[in-house]
Amino acid sequence: MRVFLGMIFGAILTIVGAYSYDVVTGKVVNPADTPSSVAIDERPMVNWDVVGRRWQSLETNLREMATRVHEQWTKRSG
Repeated sequence: MRVFLGMIFGAILTIVGAYSYDVVTGKVVNPADTPSSVAIDERPMVNWDVVGRRWQSLETNLREMATRVHEQWTKRSG
C-alpha cells in the first residue's frame, strides 16, 4: 500500500513541479491568446519534446564542462 501511495504522490509531485516551473517562468499560456506559431523554446515544460531538448542541452553542457576540467587537470598534473 505504501508503494502505491508513493507512486501516486510522486506522479502528483512531478505534475505540480512542472506546472509551477511553467507558471514561475511565465510559459503557461492560453491557447486562444497565442499566435498559431509559437517558438519551440517558449512552450511549457509539460511538452515532452521540450523537456527532452533541455535535458539534451544540459547533458551536452555537462560533457563540455567535464572535458574542460579534464584538460585543465592534465595540464597542471602533467
